[in-house]
Amino acid sequence: MAVAPGRRDLPDAGARPTRGRGDPRRPARDRRLTEPSHNQPAVTVVIPAWDSPYVEWLPRAVEAVRIQDPDVRIVVVDNCSSVAVPQLEGTTVVRTAARLSAGEARNRGLEHVETEFVMFLDADDELLRGALETVRQGISSDPGLAAFAMSLLEPETGRRHRFPYRFAFLLTRFPRAFALITSVWSLYSTQGCAIFRTAWVKECGGYADLSGPEDWILGVSQAFRGRIRLDRSPGLVYRLHHESLAQAQSGRYLMLAARRVRERLRSDPAVPAWARTAVPLIAVMQAIAIFALRPLYRAARQGTGLPITSSRRTRSSS
Repeated sequence: MAVAPGRRDLPDAGARPTRGRGDPRRPARDRRLTEPSHNQPAVTVVIPAWDSPYVEWLPRAVEAVRIQDPDVRIVVVDNCSSVAVPQLEGTTVVRTAARLSAGEARNRGLEHVETEFVMFLDADDELLRGALETVRQGISSDPGLAAFAMSLLEPETGRRHRFPYRFAFLLTRFPRAFALITSVWSLYSTQGCAIFRTAWVKECGGYADLSGPEDWILGVSQAFRGRIRLDRSPGLVYRLHHESLAQAQSGRYLMLAARRVRERLRSDPAVPAWARTAVPLIAVMQAIAIFALRPLYRAARQGTGLPITSSRRTRSSS
């Protein structure tokens, strides 16, 4: 996801988007996050980076975080980049000996996280002003939340991006149903303006060893650990560019990701027995979603002249 030129032209996080019902939540402020007695930042931001143009975008991503809180810990994962990854102020750089998948690169950064909360950005991400405070307050105000995620902003239109889908916001009221359906098809992104409890992310094994839909597997694990809160207000800029691979996810590759979801359902101790029993049915529903519903959805958007690129945020690390 590329940053929009000129951050000063972008709205603050929580501003009412042009499309969709502006319904920003205002959780109670958690004083532990702001009082001087809080001796370490509550959140660490993990940013994998490799090659051009992502290395060139990295300073903007880091700046967008540090301008909101200079003390936030930022772990940059140099994923065996062919272009030198700079040691930016306020960052710790972890270097890999070989090129890893996007999921494994995020997991490598996760190993160095010691704070209570964690966020995963991409090098071409740019948080909107106020997003860090919003997600941090959101998850710390409710111990039952596994994740708090804001929406995405389309800089060209000023509208909220269609992902997360509108029905997903309603579905969060029913945690079991949300967890089951996100096992069939990803309902929210774990990259960008989403925050998680570090212990729960580590407990489930983090991301899958994939590049592209690796966030689907983590999203499923967290949905079975606690409730997911989706905020309609935008917290991150979403913009496709020539390096984006949003249209490159073949049905075959998505089926590989679906298999990883089922493997996680069987191995994750937080997944209840009823969900494990439902794995064969989930497999059938995944195939229907990938090979029947997805093509119909893309055809419908193409027929209306709307972009047909996948909502899932993808990029290659190979």
